[in-house]
Amino acid sequence: MTATTTAPPGTPSATASGPTSAAAEAPPPPRGRLRRARRALTVLFPVAVVTGIGFALYGRAGELAALVLRPDSVPYLLAALVANALAVLLSLTTWRTLLADLGPAVPGRTATRIYFTSYLGKYVPGAVWGVLAQLRMGGAAGVSAPVVLAVFLLNLVVAVLTGLAVGPIAAPWTIGAEAWWLVLPGAVTVAWAVRPALLHHLAAFAARIARRQAPTTRASDRGMRRALASATASWAVGGLHLWALAVMLGAPPLTALPVCVGGFALATAAASLVVVLPDGWGAREALLLLALTAVLPWQEATAVAVASRVVCTLSEVLVGGAALLLTVPRRSAPPAHPIPVKD
Repeated sequence: MTATTTAPPGTPSATASGPTSAAAEAPPPPRGRLRRARRALTVLFPVAVVTGIGFALYGRAGELAALVLRPDSVPYLLAALVANALAVLLSLTTWRTLLADLGPAVPGRTATRIYFTSYLGKYVPGAVWGVLAQLRMGGAAGVSAPVVLAVFLLNLVVAVLTGLAVGPIAAPWTIGAEAWWLVLPGAVTVAWAVRPALLHHLAAFAARIARRQAPTTRASDRGMRRALASATASWAVGGLHLWALAVMLGAPPLTALPVCVGGFALATAAASLVVVLPDGWGAREALLLLALTAVLPWQEATAVAVASRVVCTLSEVLVGGAALLLTVPRRSAPPAHPIPVKD
């Protein structure tokens, strides 16, 4: 941070030859150029990943599609859909736990509708749309803006933190003996489970990065521990969908289980931080490939990563869409006019 000072009248000012003057007169970094670079990244990174996937599947796309679409693959695909659907519902539990702990009582139907409206907004580039949806709908339900923002930030922190903590279980099979340092996220998560108040400091830091006001409300230790538990369960159950797809294409079940559960949690949590990409598209697939190649050849690993994106999108849309349909606000019937009685 730089401070700007004004010299009093009559005092000699620094000349242009000094380094201080040169730094002060240097033009600010062009924001337009940075904005164009971010837009280019939004387009070029997914294109690069799609190109890499195309090269990986070239010549074997028909063969791999036949493996995925054969009749005996149906149980694996259904299991993958169900596993990710359960993970989405567990993520709803995490958010509702924080909302109930921080804010006023909100009916379950209303809370579910707020969450899934915001949740499906993740497919739009930028993290602001989910916040705006929660602020608008939460305000209509009587939840103040500071509480909505606190729930949003704490939910994000809990999801990312637990994902990074579950991720290292894949490390021994992916990067070998050098993976010992990856236990640090798990140790940090355990420390925060013991002292949940520390998470509020992390949420305040996230708010500063996002250039938003730090949350002024605090969740209870019990509420934070319950949120951490349900988020961890969500990652574990969600990783089973990737495991089902990997086993379907020939991965050894016992070895693939920790690789898929940990790899999915780590890839999704890390990719969620890349806010310029809708739902981390491209970043998640690139990280998944690094994990899946420990149990599958490159082409099969690529097919599983692509199938995972399709399964996740389909299950999320189905669960979110069904939740929104089931929670449509009921219209109150108009008062019945009494029928006049004739004498």
